[in-house]
Amino acid sequence: MGRRSVGISFFAISTVLISIKYITEAMWQADVGDTLSNASLLSLIAGIVYLVWGEYEGFKKGKDN
Repeated sequence: MGRRSVGISFFAISTVLISIKYITEAMWQADVGDTLSNASLLSLIAGIVYLVWGEYEGFKKGKDN
């Protein structure tokens, strides 16, 4: 699995975690805390890093050829 795919996977995980937080809050009408927010933010940052890293390597390979 390439770095671009891993980055997109982290974006998907982040989206799911954010959605779960708001769906849970809507169902129980209570605050569920910051754990899911922190996890989704960490996943989003990891996704951005992997995606940029993959794009950089792709650009570097294209420039070498």
